[in-house]
Amino acid sequence: MAKTRTTAPQNTNVETKADIKKKVQMLGNEYATAMKEHQKASEDVKSLQKQEQKLEKKIQRLETLHQMHQKQKVQKQNPALQKRIQEKQEKLKKIQKRLRKALKVEESAKDEMEEAEASWKFEAMCSGEAYYEDGQWKWRE
Repeated sequence: MAKTRTTAPQNTNVETKADIKKKVQMLGNEYATAMKEHQKASEDVKSLQKQEQKLEKKIQRLETLHQMHQKQKVQKQNPALQKRIQEKQEKLKKIQKRLRKALKVEESAKDEMEEAEASWKFEAMCSGEAYYEDGQWKWRE
């Protein structure tokens, strides 16, 4: 009597075109979300950089004003001016700390966006659902 071999069924998880298209669209949505998050993080960084520059200019003006008072050999020091300078410097340190954190968040968001973009493009091209032409990604119908 001949022995028969039973084989395990081959790949039973065959993806249909609809499944593939759905997967590519899902990856595209993840990419779009990652782009928005990166854009928001970049805007936060720009805002903090503007605040930092503005404060640095203000501190510089106050220090110049303070030096002018000292050159004139004014009998009494101006403690209010010195206090304002210190307050602005403390505020500047806080903004710089927030800026460092925002830069880290922006870098992380950029990495996530680039990863999502690569996954989406790879899946789109390999599946044949999308193609790149004239500087734009287009869906096959």
